[in-house]
Amino acid sequence: MDQVNRKYKRAMVFSGGGTRFAMYCGMFTAFEEKGLAPDLLIGVCGGSIAAAIINSFPTNRERKNYLQSKELFEFVQNTKLTKERKLHRIGWYSLKKTYSKKRAPFMENVFDNYLVDLPQDISLQLPSLSSQFAKNIPCIIVGSKIVLDPSNTGKERQNKKLYNKVLFTDPITAQKIDLDKIKIRSENYELSAVDPSIEILTDVSPHLAMRISVSDMFYVKPVLYQNQYYAGGAIDLTPIELAFEVADEVILEKKNNYTQIEESLVRAVLGFSGNQRLKEIENSTAAYWIDTTDATQVLNGHYCQKKIDWKNFEIKIELPESYEKFVNDMQQQWQYGYDKAIKELQQ
Repeated sequence: MDQVNRKYKRAMVFSGGGTRFAMYCGMFTAFEEKGLAPDLLIGVCGGSIAAAIINSFPTNRERKNYLQSKELFEFVQNTKLTKERKLHRIGWYSLKKTYSKKRAPFMENVFDNYLVDLPQDISLQLPSLSSQFAKNIPCIIVGSKIVLDPSNTGKERQNKKLYNKVLFTDPITAQKIDLDKIKIRSENYELSAVDPSIEILTDVSPHLAMRISVSDMFYVKPVLYQNQYYAGGAIDLTPIELAFEVADEVILEKKNNYTQIEESLVRAVLGFSGNQRLKEIENSTAAYWIDTTDATQVLNGHYCQKKIDWKNFEIKIELPESYEKFVNDMQQQWQYGYDKAIKELQQ
C-alpha cells in the first residue's frame, strides 16, 4: 500500500481544555514510553497548542522544557481581557441564553463580542514553535469557517448554515482524508447552523491554525485570513469520524459534560447540543479512553481559570502570579495527563 492510502497506526485526539495543554503532552509521553506512540495527532482548541508543541520538538524532554519555558509563560501572562469582561455585557448575555432552548435562532455577533484580546499573529510570541506541519509528527488541527456575513449579525437565521468545519494539515495527511466519510450525520446537527461540508487547508502555518482553533465563540476573536473569517474548534471538539477514518487505533479523552452556560452558548451560536454530541461519542469503539472527568477538581489552581470578581462585577482570568508558579502548574498538568494515560494502559 502506498504512503497516501496507508492509514496511520494510532491517532491521539486532544479535544480542548483551555490552557491545560501540558496535560495532553503528559498523555503523549506515557504512550510513547510504553511503545505505543501515536503517529498522528488531532488537536482542537487548547489541544491544538499541545499538538503544535509535540510537533515542534523531537523528544519529550525538549517538549516538557518548552512547556516550562519563559517564552510560553510570557505568552500566557500576556492574556488581556476586553470590555466584555463586565458582567452586564457577556455575563448578562450568557445568562439570557441559558433560558432559550432554540437552535441558533439568530446570527450572533461573534466578531465584536469576545472576552480575550489575542493577536491575530502569534508567531512572534511563540517563535520556538515550528512553522511547518509534520516536522516531527503529522497533525490535524480543527477549526471552522464563518459563512455568516458580519453585516447580518442580529438577524434571524431562518435555518441558514453559518459555519463549516475546516481541517488544517500537511499535503500528505490531507490526501488520506475522505471528506464524505468524515461528515457528522447525526440528527443533532441536521437543524444546526453547521453546514455538513468540510474543507481542508494545507497552506496555513501551525501558528495560524492554532490561533484559529482556540477562537471559541465569545472567548477569543475570530481570525481574518484572506478576506475570510475563521473561528474555533468548538464546532467539533471530539472529531471521532475523522480519527477513525485516518487511523487504525484511536485514543480519546473521556471529558466532563458541558456546563449549563457552555451548552447554551454552543446551542445559541452553532445550533447543536454539545452534551448530546458527547453521548454519541461515548458509543464509539476507541482503542483507549483516557478519563479526565476529575481534571477540574484535581488541577484546580493549576491552570488559567475564569472567575467572577464580584467586587468589580466582572469576569477575570486567574493567571500564575510568578514564573515559578507557572513551572509548577505545567508540571502538575503534565503529571496528571501522564498518570491518567498510564492508568488506562494498565487496564
